[in-house]
Amino acid sequence: MGTLVGLAVIGAATAQAAPVAEVMAVLGEAQVDGKPLAVGAKLEAGVELRTGAKGRVRLKFVDGSSVVISDASRVRIQRFEPAADGKLRDATLWLELGLIGQKVAPGGGWEVRTPTAVTAVRGTEFVVEVGGDQATAVHVQTGQVAVQASSRTRGILPKPPVMLDTQADGTQCSATGCDASKRWSGQRVQDMQSRLAGV
Repeated sequence: MGTLVGLAVIGAATAQAAPVAEVMAVLGEAQVDGKPLAVGAKLEAGVELRTGAKGRVRLKFVDGSSVVISDASRVRIQRFEPAADGKLRDATLWLELGLIGQKVAPGGGWEVRTPTAVTAVRGTEFVVEVGGDQATAVHVQTGQVAVQASSRTRGILPKPPVMLDTQADGTQCSATGCDASKRWSGQRVQDMQSRLAGV
């Protein structure tokens, strides 16, 4: 009986550890949980990825979504539960520092959390950046995203999220809140895109 219970526990652990993303391209220095990252590696939820000063990584998730991690970035796949049994996808990335670009497949929730903001989408293409001062910049290229400051002060209701679309496509968030959405300059957008190119 004990053997059967042990096998059941091992089977459950194996099922929970199913890969949720594959590494499609690596440029320069990149690590996963402190080990060198290689093309073809299968990643599970919970892993942390880091890129060097000139590093870049492209991931493809099991739902078809893709993420490019730019140089000098630290990202954790905090949660990724694919759509199953009538439930929609539930995904959360934690961006501690750096820049990521995403093309999110429709079909469920997708959040990017940073030290100063939470960005939520259903299906769209957008970029999130965290600077050394922990300020968060968000830019949407297609679709719509909602951005909310992540700071919580007891007794004070959180401010409503800032909505970004292709007409008012960017915002900047700090510990005190997010700026109103506005159109970003072509140069600023180009600078971000160039850091995501090459993979």
